[in-house]
Amino acid sequence: MKYILILILITIGVTHTTMQAKADTQTSGYVTTQDHEEIHYIRKGKGTPLILLHGNGQSAAYFKSQMDLPFDNIAIDSRNHGKSSSTQELNFKLMAHDVLDVLNALHIEKADILGFSDGANLAMVFAKNYPHRVNKLILNSGNLKFSDLRLLSKITSILQNFFFNTPVTELLVKNVGVKKTDLSKFNMPVLVIVGQYDLIKKSSSKKIARYCHGDFVVIPKAFHKASQTRPKLFNQIVTQFLQVN
Repeated sequence: MKYILILILITIGVTHTTMQAKADTQTSGYVTTQDHEEIHYIRKGKGTPLILLHGNGQSAAYFKSQMDLPFDNIAIDSRNHGKSSSTQELNFKLMAHDVLDVLNALHIEKADILGFSDGANLAMVFAKNYPHRVNKLILNSGNLKFSDLRLLSKITSILQNFFFNTPVTELLVKNVGVKKTDLSKFNMPVLVIVGQYDLIKKSSSKKIARYCHGDFVVIPKAFHKASQTRPKLFNQIVTQFLQVN
């Protein structure tokens, strides 16, 4: 497995001018899924399609700091989140099919995918089920199993599910449904990004990168939401990875 050094990425990364380039006006819309649910998305920019998948209990608005990346940025509200419709049944396999429906509706044959937390878990399930639709894969603080979480995060997830007990909170305490053997079959380039003080065990994140034959980056002085707390560095790392042939 190849490890990427933050210092190198900063040195050879895109220039400040490129990162500040203005993208197109943001638009939004809905896609009707095969089971007649409505999935909301926001879209901004030009270039290679980049699908952005948010974490548990969040919405597409989480990626506000990434919508000016130099790509065709499409942030999706997962089922039961944001402005998308809700169902009693909720799992990553179903949500992955929603992403497929969005790609089909927008006539996107292949896209880069960036997922955060549960969105990274969703991205892994999507890549497992529809590998031919993924160009490059970025996994920001995802996990394969509940045991991959640090102790405090485990306790918080258990309490959330105990008190709220919704289809969304149930995802917090379930295994993702992706195994080491599934990751080893990924042929697309993969980048795993975590914060130095992430809620996911660093050893578990390293294993995911190793299983995927991917790259691994730790953002210093960052916690779980590195894309929000250190957006400039996060965006440089993402852009560099996606623009390298």
